Amino acid sequence: MSLPSDPSVFDILNVFWCHWFLSRDWLVSLIATAQWMDGNSIDWVEFLPASHSHLMQCAIKLAPSISATKVKQVMFVYILEVLNGDGPMLSFFAPRCIHTPHNVKVQWP
Repeated sequence: MSLPSDPSVFDILNVFWCHWFLSRDWLVSLIATAQWMDGNSIDWVEFLPASHSHLMQCAIKLAPSISATKVKQVMFVYILEVLNGDGPMLSFFAPRCIHTPHNVKVQWP
């Protein structure tokens, strides 16, 4: 798992989707408060302090060369996607990556 020298938020989000498998039910149990504006999806979430710290530590381990501020922003996007059921992951036990890793060669017939 390697990121470009100046990764976009999408590069980091892809790393999270490919390597960080979060259970929606577990995330819900860590929430202190959540909000939604349209009634269909969660727009904002606050975690209990210990849970927030744990999630940040996990996120930083996946993208250690990136600033904590940028990792935190992408982490919350990822968490909202998991909570709302958005994104490429079909289920907790059937993860899917968005793109093919750079070291894998794809051959066309």
